[in-house]
Amino acid sequence: MNEQQPDIQTQVAAVEERKPAVFAVRIDQELREQIEGLRGITGQSVNDLGVEALEDWVTKKLSDEDVRTKAMAEIDAEEQRLKARRNTIAGILGTKAIEANSPDEASPEASTTSRGGRRGKATP
Repeated sequence: MNEQQPDIQTQVAAVEERKPAVFAVRIDQELREQIEGLRGITGQSVNDLGVEALEDWVTKKLSDEDVRTKAMAEIDAEEQRLKARRNTIAGILGTKAIEANSPDEASPEASTTSRGGRRGKATP
């Protein structure tokens, strides 16, 4: 049981670190008046109403099969662009292109190539 506590604490800390982001929208004055009227009736804040509306919209869009199909098509297209880029870089480096789908499937020679970004400045 003690082994699970650090994981839970880590998850709680990660959730606590997330700060809300400001998301401002411009709306018609008539809609604003309707929102203010409903806000007064429900006792919710304008922010709470906005969050509820956006969460409902996201849920609706995520369940839309056309949106899901388009998202998967974009993922497939991005995967093809990444494969082409990998092949181009491999050609420049004179190494064999890797067709593996995951790092675990990569060839041993792939692990010898540098993936680093910038190097630190050399000290005298």
